[in-house]
Amino acid sequence: MSVYLIPITAAMLIFPFLAALFTIPYIIIQYRRYGSILFLRVLIIYSFIFYLLCAYFLVSLPLPPIEEVQHYTKPIMQLIPFKSLMEFTTSTSLVWNDPATYLTAFNEPSLYLIIFNVLLTVPFGVYLRYYFQYSWKKTLLGSFMLSLSFECLQLSALFGIYPRPYRLFDVDDLITNSFGGMCGYVLTPIFVHFLPTRLKLDEEAFQKGQQVTSMRRVVAFFSDVLFILIASFLLYYICTKYFTITTFLQTLLVFYGCLVCSVTLLLFILPIFTKGWTFGKALVKIKLVNEEDERPKWYQYFLHFFPLYLFILPIPLMLLMLFDIYFSIPSTYQICILALAVLLCAFYLVSLKTGIHMLFHHNKTAYFERLVKLKNHSMIQVTTKAAVQETKIETANTEEVAEENIENTL
Repeated sequence: MSVYLIPITAAMLIFPFLAALFTIPYIIIQYRRYGSILFLRVLIIYSFIFYLLCAYFLVSLPLPPIEEVQHYTKPIMQLIPFKSLMEFTTSTSLVWNDPATYLTAFNEPSLYLIIFNVLLTVPFGVYLRYYFQYSWKKTLLGSFMLSLSFECLQLSALFGIYPRPYRLFDVDDLITNSFGGMCGYVLTPIFVHFLPTRLKLDEEAFQKGQQVTSMRRVVAFFSDVLFILIASFLLYYICTKYFTITTFLQTLLVFYGCLVCSVTLLLFILPIFTKGWTFGKALVKIKLVNEEDERPKWYQYFLHFFPLYLFILPIPLMLLMLFDIYFSIPSTYQICILALAVLLCAFYLVSLKTGIHMLFHHNKTAYFERLVKLKNHSMIQVTTKAAVQETKIETANTEEVAEENIENTL
């Protein structure tokens, strides 16, 4: 049993890192498609990755010393189908009509290796049928390809790390693993009896995707800010190549000018041509519309974006400018600079409080958004397979009722 616990323990230690590496791209794709992420869907994908990790570790661990493998002389391939089964039938102590021999037979390596190879891919068949909606043909092919990857991994001597394969490439493993995948396909209705169907998961995700949640707005906002900062720094870098900037105040003014150009390009000109899209909003599939769910006027984009991106967010930059000006003007005017700085700080704190409040209340909008009467509209389409199937069923029922009415009339 310890031989099997070693790979599982290793998989549990490495799993969090590999799961994040492989699951995050999948989550992004699902979020783009459905507009929401279901905890159960993420849990299923995490468990699927964990299962695959355990399976690969079970067929490759524990690793023997390289010096020991160098002296191996045993064959590296076994290409006779059902050889392991024939060896079991000829060497086993099992007597079919004697139950007392059953326990002894199960402890024989020739039998429990066959059982292990079958059980290894049963979960794979369940995942393929339940979540990925595979037919039995695709499940059989997928199970065979998974088993073939196991055997090729062993035949490659762990990608050339070892001087020769330390485990046998066995054609019987391909047969038993493929059979295990089909067993999982057949047993899927039993395993998933208490789980929602894949179509139910899709429907729930689509329904949640119709709402413009706070998380979608936050992701769109920070994505737009990131694109604006990248564009601003690129423009600033170009400006430094052609203009001489000597003082700190000039640096801040030039960067603010680059910020104005970036915001104008990405949040004013771009939405006009894309009918309400920005890079951040396109990422989460939302767009700006007016109260009638129609395309906004050009000046509404200006009133919607500019107060936030060119006045509220750059307030720390403005405070740095005021700080630099404060020490370069007569003392009689310094009180005015201090008063302006206090007003800006107070306004910035109030705006920050409003922004934090908007994170937890997706129906909350900023005052400048209410003035221009624009809103974010979800572009996730509710066209699932279930809806199509329901439409087909309703159509078929309607046709049957119509045929019955015609027959009754005749």
